[in-house]
Order: sequence, then C-alpha cells, then structure tokens
Amino acid sequence: MLYKSNRYFRIWIYIVSHSSLLLRSEMLYSDDKDYSPEYSFNIDIEIWDVQYIGIPTSIDNLEIKEIAIELLPLDIDKDLCKFGRKAFEISSNNKKYYIIAGGLIIATNHWEKEDRIFNYNLNLKHDKIIFSTNPHLD
Repeated sequence: MLYKSNRYFRIWIYIVSHSSLLLRSEMLYSDDKDYSPEYSFNIDIEIWDVQYIGIPTSIDNLEIKEIAIELLPLDIDKDLCKFGRKAFEISSNNKKYYIIAGGLIIATNHWEKEDRIFNYNLNLKHDKIIFSTNPHLD
C-alpha cells in the first residue's frame, strides 16, 4: 500500500496537454461545521504522464497501491504501461479503480480554493510530501 485516507477526494483538474491529474481533499476552515486539525490542510494527489483514468469524479475512504501490470483487469490495455509507467489500483468502499501513469506525489498544502496548474518539473513547493514515486522529490 502506498497511501490510505478516510478523507473525501475529488478530481480537481485534469490537463490533457500535460497528461496531469490532480485529486484533492480540500481543507476545512476553523469555522466550518466538521473542522478538526486533521482537516486543516489540503491533501493533493498529483499524477503525471497519465495514460488511463478509470475512477469516479469523487471518492472517499481510498487506498492506493501500485500493482503488477498483469493484475490489471483484462479490459485495460496493458500496452499503456510502456516506458516505465506504473499501474495504480485505488480501492474505495469495496470497489476497485485504476490509473496508469508515470508516477504520483501525495502532499499537503494550505492553498485556498485555488485551481493550480501543476507539473512535476515546475518544482512546486508543498508543505509536506507524504509519498512520491520519484525518490528525488521526497
């Protein structure tokens, strides 16, 4: 398992020209109804070199793991995993979804409701990197 969270995530942005996907769990503010310190920051899952997205637009109670290409469902084209791309399985509430991509970063930040264009080559700053498939970003 790479990452597990009981927070609610949404597809925040997908940039076709950059093959980049951002899933975000938004932070809550101190005057929000369900505020607690564990919700006082965003959690971003930034995924690059995306070749396949098979997830709903919103998801909660997620668990992400990298799986062997052979474990992908038969209806997903394994050739999408060329050039070192990885297969990620996302489990949520007893359902499984898949993303094929070059890698991902899971990080926290305090950006306020802003959509931001991202790319792992832009050297964006995070408050804390929780996990990265790129060892140079940890």
